Amino acid sequence: MRENTLKQKLAAGKAVFGVMLTFPSPQVVEMLGGLGFDWVLIDNEHGTVTIENSEDLIRAAELSGVAPIVRPVSNKPEIIAPFMDRGAWGVQVPHVNTAEEARAAVDAVKYHPLGHRGMFSGSRPADYGLSGSTADYVEAANRNTLVCLMLEEVEAIENLESMVEVEGVDVFFIGSGDLSQSMGYPGQQTHPEVQELMAKGVSIIREAGQVAGVSCPDSYVPKFLDMGVQYFHGSVNRLLQSSSTEYLKGMREAADSRGL
Repeated sequence: MRENTLKQKLAAGKAVFGVMLTFPSPQVVEMLGGLGFDWVLIDNEHGTVTIENSEDLIRAAELSGVAPIVRPVSNKPEIIAPFMDRGAWGVQVPHVNTAEEARAAVDAVKYHPLGHRGMFSGSRPADYGLSGSTADYVEAANRNTLVCLMLEEVEAIENLESMVEVEGVDVFFIGSGDLSQSMGYPGQQTHPEVQELMAKGVSIIREAGQVAGVSCPDSYVPKFLDMGVQYFHGSVNRLLQSSSTEYLKGMREAADSRGL
């Protein structure tokens, strides 16, 4: 199991910035690493990423120096385990609302004594069993795998004080999109009531000494940095949109000024 640079940065108090990728393109992952992003969210929940094509995405991330984190479609060990065996450095588990569900996520990612992940010492993260002992691999995997829980409903914020006590969770991530929907304001991530509940959640997370993450419009990132949030991600779609808009604006202006 490789050393998890993302966990190291978070432990050092650094802010980390990732990109969500919903389609299987190792080339794009390599470019994201080359551009300097800290991590990539390989999204099995909302796109065409599968167990089969995730391995090349994970390998591309490792080769280009960006941490590969998978978002599985649900919080079930039979769904999480195959991604871990293909080398994911961690998971960002959607729709976690209770301490019991938080413990289930940790249990699916960690080996004994921290969890009950199914043992396969011939897996890719175990170097296919070609080097080191199984005991060494288990210790390294438990140390390096990252567990991020997505808090996406009002219920999650209501239960957060018990959830932050669950051992083995590295990041508590407030997803403002689904949270706004659960509050009756779908798509209104900047609604004052949504922002107020997000701030409450961040405060609970930080007061417990845990790492907080949020999804939010880019213009709101400074606000959440000031609140102690460390873990952020955008999306490939949004990056393409913003850079393409800027590029075409400049090119169209140049052409228009020449009557072209």
